[in-house]
Amino acid sequence: MSGGGPGRAEPVLLLFGAGFCIGLIFPLGRMAGESGIPPLIFAGSSAIGASIVLGAITLLSGGRLPLDRRTLVYAAVAGQLTFAIPFGTLVAVIPHLGSGIPAILQSLAPIITLAIVLMIGLERPNAMRAFGLATGMAGALIILVSRNQGALDVAAPFGWYLAALVTPVALAFGNVYRTTHWPEGRGALPLATLTLAAAGVGIAMVLVAEAVIGIPVPLLSSLSAGWWVIALQGLATGVGYAFFFRLQQIGGPVYLSQISYVNTGVGVAFAVLLFGERLSLWIWLAVALVFAGVAIVNRTRG
Repeated sequence: MSGGGPGRAEPVLLLFGAGFCIGLIFPLGRMAGESGIPPLIFAGSSAIGASIVLGAITLLSGGRLPLDRRTLVYAAVAGQLTFAIPFGTLVAVIPHLGSGIPAILQSLAPIITLAIVLMIGLERPNAMRAFGLATGMAGALIILVSRNQGALDVAAPFGWYLAALVTPVALAFGNVYRTTHWPEGRGALPLATLTLAAAGVGIAMVLVAEAVIGIPVPLLSSLSAGWWVIALQGLATGVGYAFFFRLQQIGGPVYLSQISYVNTGVGVAFAVLLFGERLSLWIWLAVALVFAGVAIVNRTRG
């Protein structure tokens, strides 16, 4: 993986810029659900819109979109792990769990990323980092066991909490895959463009399969009813992933994965302040454990 020499402030600025833009999927995903837009249509149209934004920026800045086999294979795999699977799942669980709890569970992505990195030998094992991993995972277990008991009018089935874990797991594998398979000599903007386009195509294929087997796909009515939410999400995703892929170039998978903490802050803030979601004391304890695990892991960075 190649990249220019970053200044000391660039990784931090990219982390917060990308985290805020991508984290907007929590409030916007909830708004989309309340507007009646099916999750896959919202996720797929947002990915395609973001790829159009990034493609325009790439071409207007004098770049080009590489279409060689290696780059296209990279984009096809990265697109599913980076956006289609994690955020397709995310917008599906938000109507059942609200936006706060999925945001908190997403913050496990850095811990899972580190676990994968240690397992495949990209970093050497460290006892304190292992303790940090265990602390963060304890927070996730509290969320799964308590299921926000006492704070929701109707408790969601346990399966939705398990489904919410798909997002951090997919993001973690995506973080590692993009680092280990980054095509040599390729810039961040073209790869981000092709990756989001591949994510949109992947989701579109699922929608076509649903239509073939008789599941209604209200594409036109959904686009007309919530076009402004989709447009805003597409713009935010496009800008966020431009920052995201640049951060991937200069930061590596573990540093990049910390974006999930910024996403979590955005998601929880909107959930509590804008939507009035109530989180139980157990959930706040889980948040404390997750972020304690994060602090331990980053204090002992290799």
